[in-house]
Amino acid sequence: MPHLDPDDVALAALGEPLDAAPRAHLASCADCAREVASLAAAAAVARAGDAGELVPPPAAVWGRVRDELGLAEDVVPEGMDLARGDGSVVDRPADDGSGDPAPESPRRHRRGPWLAAAAAGLVVGGVAGGLAVSAALRPDSETVVAEVRLEALPGWSASGDAQVEEDAQGRRTLVVRVTDADADGFREVWLLDAGATRLVSLGLLDGDEGRFALPPGLDLAEFPVVDVSAEPFDGDPAHSGDSIVRGELALPA
Repeated sequence: MPHLDPDDVALAALGEPLDAAPRAHLASCADCAREVASLAAAAAVARAGDAGELVPPPAAVWGRVRDELGLAEDVVPEGMDLARGDGSVVDRPADDGSGDPAPESPRRHRRGPWLAAAAAGLVVGGVAGGLAVSAALRPDSETVVAEVRLEALPGWSASGDAQVEEDAQGRRTLVVRVTDADADGFREVWLLDAGATRLVSLGLLDGDEGRFALPPGLDLAEFPVVDVSAEPFDGDPAHSGDSIVRGELALPA
């Protein structure tokens, strides 16, 4: 089966509902799941606040984005030179003296609005501020308000830890680090209640470390247990019951 359409990837990363077919594919495809998780992390960073002063990307970057989206050569952000896909700069359309803009050249096929929005966000976040994004991923202004050592469950030899960071605006992020936790399928991060009867999924853990934005209304006293599970590609969004590591956050009194 073909991988997810880029529009569906963007929708899933933004938390929008998917149709049955792409939803089922996402549940069974590790590549698409990683792509959604990566884009969702970028979106979370973007929502976290101001990344500082942005540096405009080179004209050639917009040229490549414009060509990928099938836009005409004269479609360009205000204040930026026009650029072809090969990086060469072209002349802007001449003013005919009437005050009206010159007619646009024919456009190629355009992809959906979600892909355009995602591409525009990546140009701003990725090209215009790579260092700013890195700083946002590890902000000095955040304070650790809770932490726990994650212990392996039977059948696993993994280890790890988790921290809850809070910034000056009260936004919280769960930082999870796990080592020696290779799973056949994929790994998912959860918050559980003390009895492990209720749970909240925070997203997929790609690599040894992940950062997960906590919903503003989530009460950590009600869901204090951090859990990382091994999930098979079975299309079932529920917890597999196979936990790799787990630990209860030490919350302030």
